[in-house]
Amino acid sequence: MMIKFLRSTIVLVLALVTLGCAQPYPEVPNDFENNWVSKSYTAQAFVLPTADDAFAQRIKLVRNATDYIEITYFSWDKDVLGLMLLNELKTAAENGVKVRIVIDDLLVFNEKWLAGVASQENIEIRIFNPFNSRSAGWLGRAVDFSVHQKQLDNRLHQKYFNVDGQQMILGGRNIGDSYFGYSNKANFFDMDVIFSGEVINVFENKYEELWQHQLTIPIHDVISDSSAKKIKSFEKQYQKIKPAGEERIRHIEEKVASLSTPKYLNVSAIPVFDELDKTESHFPYLRIRGEQFISDYVSNAKTAIISTPYLLPTDGEFSVIDQLLAAGADVTIITNSSASNDSGFVPAYYEEHRKTLLAKGVKILEYKDNAKHDDHYYDVNTNYHNKTIIIDDKITFVGSSNFDPRSDFLNMELGTFVKSEAFAQQVKKYLFKHQSEIYWRVSMDDEGGITWSDSHTSHSDEPNYSHWHHLPNRIFKHMNGESEL
Repeated sequence: MMIKFLRSTIVLVLALVTLGCAQPYPEVPNDFENNWVSKSYTAQAFVLPTADDAFAQRIKLVRNATDYIEITYFSWDKDVLGLMLLNELKTAAENGVKVRIVIDDLLVFNEKWLAGVASQENIEIRIFNPFNSRSAGWLGRAVDFSVHQKQLDNRLHQKYFNVDGQQMILGGRNIGDSYFGYSNKANFFDMDVIFSGEVINVFENKYEELWQHQLTIPIHDVISDSSAKKIKSFEKQYQKIKPAGEERIRHIEEKVASLSTPKYLNVSAIPVFDELDKTESHFPYLRIRGEQFISDYVSNAKTAIISTPYLLPTDGEFSVIDQLLAAGADVTIITNSSASNDSGFVPAYYEEHRKTLLAKGVKILEYKDNAKHDDHYYDVNTNYHNKTIIIDDKITFVGSSNFDPRSDFLNMELGTFVKSEAFAQQVKKYLFKHQSEIYWRVSMDDEGGITWSDSHTSHSDEPNYSHWHHLPNRIFKHMNGESEL
């Protein structure tokens, strides 16, 4: 956990020092998206109940594919699960299935193993908004970023997995050991939902727009040396990692074999997307559309649950939360504690916002960095990564967007609102299972003192977050970087 914290801190510091300052928010017209009209589609939805279930379902879907597979992720790790899933996609392609994958370039460098897969017939991989720097590490990226900030600030944060137009997985997970509980260093507590029904057609149309966009570049145009164009580059990497991952692979295979059919609920789905011209305008399409859709529910809401790994307001304002409170709603926020946050920067800014929210009467649950989950293969520290909103146990958001300026203005995001009381209960059950064991209840007294408590103990200082952690926060606050987070 500490290594991950330091790594993300170094990367962000390097980028911001190179930049000197962050981009300002765009001036969004008052009538922006006033003419947007939400559309409801019939769908079936089911919350995948465990982390290993979520990965096993992906493997099973790929093995059962007959026609095509469409995939988008922000990151795809070169580890046991990342390579195993790619190998399954390679096998599907060998059997005639057309596979298309789009991955954001921020964490892709000179990845010959990834480019090698794209040499397999029937597999196409494209990279979104690639950097010029491929082999100079983060230093090269930082220099590249400083010269081309306005363009390179735009990242593809969507998570989308569609097989044959019949079943689709949306949620917060990227691809890698840590997203499914299989990392022996640190894992994420996250959520996925599997959908079927006509709503998938809407996501397919948006995927085609992304695939054809000028910033979505074939991987062999980005990583072009001859060895990257050979399938052996991938096969060599997979064979290299298999011995170390043998037990995990066996566990996954057992899980795939024992999977039951998803117990779908009939729901109404209302998709929301960013438009691709956001890469130039930086206008917050998804946020504004989402706020418009839920406005009628917000004005009469009695309860609201907001779950996000990163809680940072736009322009210092929590407009939706204020509207909920004005309506008399009981508002609960679930987010990372400073100790569990995988971003080195966010705690520096979140500290003040936490006080503001508590003063408003918002209930806050912070995720414990040592929270344990019985569906995780390794018993290691965890980060919170769930992204959802539930209003009155009727309307639920499922998607890729965080509650922060980067999701609003810089990232390409997607998601869907789901109208169903039964589905909302599924999501609540998923989030609040073992509540006292995985969350701190955060409260503030009349003097502004904050307490973190559970059913067993309480703390007046942030648990597992020492003065050494707070020290860099003082520096970060003066770096004008909140709009980049």
